[in-house]
Amino acid sequence: MTKDRILSAAKAVLESAGFEGLTIRRVAERAGLSPMALYRHFKNKDELVNALMQDGISAWETIVRGIRAQDPVKWLEALMKAYLDFALTQPHRFDAAFFLPAPAARRFPDDFAAGRSPAIALVMARIDQAKADGRFRDEPTFGIAMALVAYGQGFVSMQRARRFASDKQFKALYRAAQRQFLDSLKPSGKNE
Repeated sequence: MTKDRILSAAKAVLESAGFEGLTIRRVAERAGLSPMALYRHFKNKDELVNALMQDGISAWETIVRGIRAQDPVKWLEALMKAYLDFALTQPHRFDAAFFLPAPAARRFPDDFAAGRSPAIALVMARIDQAKADGRFRDEPTFGIAMALVAYGQGFVSMQRARRFASDKQFKALYRAAQRQFLDSLKPSGKNE
């Protein structure tokens, strides 16, 4: 299918040239098409960028739905590990999901508070479960979910900017900060 071929070509261009190098001409050339032929499938670059972003989001949502831990805190820990793995093993798909300036990208906070992100909805359900079990303080669920996202996003951004001495240091600090964040949500006096 030509649209799939174009999307594959766009991923390859994004991987090799970054967002700045993602042009209709380059993608068309990589797909073996003329720019005009590409426009029959994607009316403009924004539509192509939206498709790349949606592909990345779909990949992430599949990963999140695949987390099987029953315990809500263990589930959140698995989520954080999966986020790190996604960033490191599929960096261009991760970037497409979370960093591309796609016009159709969900917007904070309204789209997320309204439940338009299946991944965030699952995160919020686990946070609510941990709160109901007495394992987290009664803080606003949405705020906890956004802080968790910001921690991960911030660490990945710093790693991409080469702000850590090594990947080993980055991973260790990422995991320690996430653990510290989850521990900070426990009610006073709880040390489990």
